[in-house]
Amino acid sequence: MAKVYKAHNPLRVETYRYVIIISVLWLISFFIFVLMDVLEIMQYFGYGYLCFVCLMSGYLGRKVRINLNGLTGEGRALKIVKNLPPDYTVFSNVTLSYEEQESETDLIIVGRKGVFLIEVKNHNGVITGKPDDKRWVQFKETKLGGKYANPFYNPTKQVKTHVYRLSGVLKEVGYSYWIQGMVYFVNPLVEVKAYSNQIPVLTLNKSFKSFLNEYEPKREVTKTEQQLIISSIRKQIADEKQRIKNKQHIEK
Repeated sequence: MAKVYKAHNPLRVETYRYVIIISVLWLISFFIFVLMDVLEIMQYFGYGYLCFVCLMSGYLGRKVRINLNGLTGEGRALKIVKNLPPDYTVFSNVTLSYEEQESETDLIIVGRKGVFLIEVKNHNGVITGKPDDKRWVQFKETKLGGKYANPFYNPTKQVKTHVYRLSGVLKEVGYSYWIQGMVYFVNPLVEVKAYSNQIPVLTLNKSFKSFLNEYEPKREVTKTEQQLIISSIRKQIADEKQRIKNKQHIEK
């Protein structure tokens, strides 16, 4: 089993925050409606507030569902890749900081066959798109049989940005070789008709482990280089933790 490092997950924190906000809004609603029985003037305010709470709950609830879907996909992918051989190291949810810009990555894998950066997607339905398209499209059916299209940012472009920043981080410690980026659709109910010539697009039908078995690198990564890369990424995790602590200290 591979060694796994889990970094701070901003998506999980954001989801908890939304749930707390929704809970507080409805708790306030309860007290307002209790007061409405005592103070007649509160009735006008109470109904207006209820409309506000319903709108906000719908808006934030949708964000919670989207985030939970993403977290489910990340968990499914992590469960798969952590079963790699013990000489591989897996990093989950690392925030890379390079040239005063940040990239929130899903998975980074380090081993003798190379360094791999994986963008995880948990979309279902049919996915279409080409390498140069700004957006790919998700086609889905509703429970009532209706069909609709949902455009989303081309994940291969997202991967290229993440790879650029990871390359920059590793060059600072002397590693300047190829980093293989890829997109991994992990929902069992997805059919991917999108493709990219440079960035592999994987599904559960062809998992990362299968890809890795077939992958032939131009050169293998030495154990010394692996330790250098691992140390560099762990430093990124430590730096992110410190940035969060500093931010929390300032907010207090």
